[in-house]
Amino acid sequence: MNRVELDTRKLNRKILNVYWLIIFLAIIIKLINYNFTDAPLGEYLIYFVAIPGVIGALIVIGSEVAVRLDNPVRDFIVITAGLLIALNFIYSRPDLIIVKAALFLPILTSGAYFKKKIIIYTTVLTIVSYSILSVIDPMLRSSIGVIEHFTLLAMLSIAALAVIGITERGLELTEHYRQSIEDQQDLLVKNTLMEKLSKTDSLTGMYNQISFHQYLNELLAHHSQYHFSIQMAIFDLDNFKQVNDTYGHRAGDEVLKQIAELIQKEITSDDFAARYGGEEFIVLFVGKPMERTIILIEGIRRKIEGISFRVLEGSRVTVSIGVNEYETGMGKEAFFEKADKLLYSAKRNGKNQVKTG
Repeated sequence: MNRVELDTRKLNRKILNVYWLIIFLAIIIKLINYNFTDAPLGEYLIYFVAIPGVIGALIVIGSEVAVRLDNPVRDFIVITAGLLIALNFIYSRPDLIIVKAALFLPILTSGAYFKKKIIIYTTVLTIVSYSILSVIDPMLRSSIGVIEHFTLLAMLSIAALAVIGITERGLELTEHYRQSIEDQQDLLVKNTLMEKLSKTDSLTGMYNQISFHQYLNELLAHHSQYHFSIQMAIFDLDNFKQVNDTYGHRAGDEVLKQIAELIQKEITSDDFAARYGGEEFIVLFVGKPMERTIILIEGIRRKIEGISFRVLEGSRVTVSIGVNEYETGMGKEAFFEKADKLLYSAKRNGKNQVKTG
């Protein structure tokens, strides 16, 4: 399983903010707790408030410096700082059993990194550090029995196992979520590709016959409201069967692709071009006067006539074109049929020409 690498800079900043808050709250609690002790005020403030507070602040400041310098082991330093803060609390009040719960702070915090090695490092360091402190501090040693001591260590180990389990589950869910997102993206790409393939001609990349009829239906629906100009031009290559018979279908396909590219290059962004089938192309010219459209079509015809096709050993091809302008109320079928009749009129009258009506 691929693990998600987290950027821990923001996490470390949040943890350090929590450390500052813990130190501040600890000072407030200790000041309030003075009312329940018999210690002299001056001694209490120095040994139970000021010294632990300053030590805690120095620990966090050291971690702040490591994080700002982008130390490569900054995560371990921040976690270690949490342990030192916990030990500082315990050392300052070893008589209070509840304070020993602070040992769970670094272990629980280590889980936020979602790294098993950090959790294990924190747990081992916590157990070893507390055990050493118990040996060297007689007050701490006398405040808790041997059974209680080992019970606490066992609870720390159990807490670590629980944090590892939660972390592993979190990583599994994160990986599952990431994989789900990738699957959705793949599906979206495939659907987009399938939609494009269903609308375009595989050889030329132009829209296909189905797309043409869908677009024409929408265009005529808009025309009934806004009454903009529409012209339909049907292009048909002259004697194309002879090209295929002489040079082969692969050469014929190359000719079709080059002509499709030329047509799409010459028309404007408002126009719509499609391969209608075989050697026929249709272009819908939108928002132009008929005179402007004729100029564009004549330009395309001359450029096609001027191409010396390498796949045809330098031979040229010509195209016949029928152009018709839509009239309100004409209807789709009549619009198409008139352009088609004009095309065949161009064919009968010698080919390589534009017929309008």
